[in-house]
Amino acid sequence: MKKILSLPHRLCESTCYVNGLEDILTWKGADFIDYLLSLVGGMAGFAYLRFKKADPPCMVYWGANPKYLMNDLAEIIGFEETVIEGKIFKNTFPKLKEFIDDGKPVVAGALDMYYLHYYPALYKKTHMPIHYVLVVGYDNEEQTLSVHDCGHKNVQKVSYDEFEKALNVKVPGMSNKNTIRTFSLPEKIPSEFEVAKNGFSLKAEKFLNPPIRLFGVPAMRKLSEEVFEWDNKKCFEHMVTYATIPPMLPEKFENSHGMRFWQASVLETLGEKYRINNWSESSKLFRESGEKIIDLCKAALKQDTQKISALLRQIADLEEKAYELLKDIK
Repeated sequence: MKKILSLPHRLCESTCYVNGLEDILTWKGADFIDYLLSLVGGMAGFAYLRFKKADPPCMVYWGANPKYLMNDLAEIIGFEETVIEGKIFKNTFPKLKEFIDDGKPVVAGALDMYYLHYYPALYKKTHMPIHYVLVVGYDNEEQTLSVHDCGHKNVQKVSYDEFEKALNVKVPGMSNKNTIRTFSLPEKIPSEFEVAKNGFSLKAEKFLNPPIRLFGVPAMRKLSEEVFEWDNKKCFEHMVTYATIPPMLPEKFENSHGMRFWQASVLETLGEKYRINNWSESSKLFRESGEKIIDLCKAALKQDTQKISALLRQIADLEEKAYELLKDIK
């Protein structure tokens, strides 16, 4: 038995966590600019976490946890999400096929890219359990699944065996083993303008006034004071790794902007398209912030705490001004 769903597919690298949802929304008639859903969902964010027993004990993230990103997007767009997680594969896999039979594509992940043959630089070489794909079909005779992947234009086929191994990963705070999800969309999907207006307004409130000082502007200012206490090289490397696209220690730093260049580009385009001056003005501030994050990454690999602290204060000031411009767009 086999079944495959025919969906449009958006090629947009480094957006695996929302790429499947974007394909489903496009399939149902929506049309959003690249990176919009990633950004309003929380990417180009900031979190500063400290756990004495963690490795490293201090962690800085410039994005968002995909698990919570979907919660924010559900609030912005109005969809309902069905999540199956933490079960053994032999119980999850029949449910995945059942969803496909019912005409529902399935987002699967986190997946370990070690088992994805169409990434030859990683396949059977490097474990990287951070990836997501959209499953659009299965073939019991071939023993393969058909998937859309944000980094590949065409449908990819993954064997049942390697898919099982890829999905059998637990990423603390991000994903349980064997996690799949489907979406029930609202009868009327919000327009691009509505998603941008409501999404950036929600993000601004969370960035400026988070419930705890681990996130957003307060976290940047907190870290600018506490970075002088850091004495673990891995903490500095973590700060750089998660400012870089894709997350890794870079040899060059042009992609180490914490996704602020993405945010600047989207706001510039939408500001011009919808004649929203505040979006255009905030775009300039995020562009400047991205440049400073690149400088911060260079300083972090030298463990130059004085420079890191000064740059964090500057970034916080820039982004505070930028997010004030994003609040309450009419």
